[in-house]
Amino acid sequence: MAPYLLTVTVGRFELTTVTVDGIEYWNAIDPALFDRTIPGASGSTGASGPTYGQVAQEMFEAQPEIVSFLSGVFGPYPFTEAGGIADDVPELEFALENQTRPIYPVWAWEDPDDLGLLVHEYAHQWYGDSVSVERWSDIWLNESFATYAEWLWSEHTGGAGPADEFERLLELPAGDPFWQAEVADPGPTGIFDDAVYQRGAMTLHALRTEVGDEAFFALAQSWASSNAGGTVGTADFVEFAEQSTGRDLDDLFDTWIFSTEKP
Repeated sequence: MAPYLLTVTVGRFELTTVTVDGIEYWNAIDPALFDRTIPGASGSTGASGPTYGQVAQEMFEAQPEIVSFLSGVFGPYPFTEAGGIADDVPELEFALENQTRPIYPVWAWEDPDDLGLLVHEYAHQWYGDSVSVERWSDIWLNESFATYAEWLWSEHTGGAGPADEFERLLELPAGDPFWQAEVADPGPTGIFDDAVYQRGAMTLHALRTEVGDEAFFALAQSWASSNAGGTVGTADFVEFAEQSTGRDLDDLFDTWIFSTEKP
């Protein structure tokens, strides 16, 4: 287990547990979230809308569906437990994929129809948690798959798919800073820049387009299963992709993760 994925969360929580398909889900919601109405939200009669706690509860109920979908894409869920922590801490500005217990900030519950963040953190259970990176500079290996999972989920639920997101991002002009980062080594101040996430996901879609759906998804599953419990780097992924597909992919990776120019 990578140390940064450990969490010890102490406090009074509304705790629920449920087991679905052999996976035990533990969900903890700060009671204070049930006292806070989401700004701008309203009920069907014009009364006060749902609270953050109510929406967190509803979204946590969708976790088994998310895990089932991602298991069909990436292979079996790599752990026996799952769940989430919804905390009312103003200082918490981001979600984190703590192993089997992602923690979420208050803003995660503002749109009950948007499960993208939960999908992202659950995808990390395969890529980032079960398979961890050797160095922080390899973080794109985690974030690319998690972002691509969001795109796949969107397509699965009737929204924009990976091809749509790829084309949308490709419209950014060549001078945009988005293209100036080196995804494979963004530097200590850039490891969580949009380019690492979005261009990382674009790299996966370019790879999928190059080798075809069957080879790409077989690669994604075997990458997760064969490296479970271990650490990997960018060079490992490039070598694995070439061996898995039987293709020379140096130019593709040079273009998408090493270049600091728009493809």
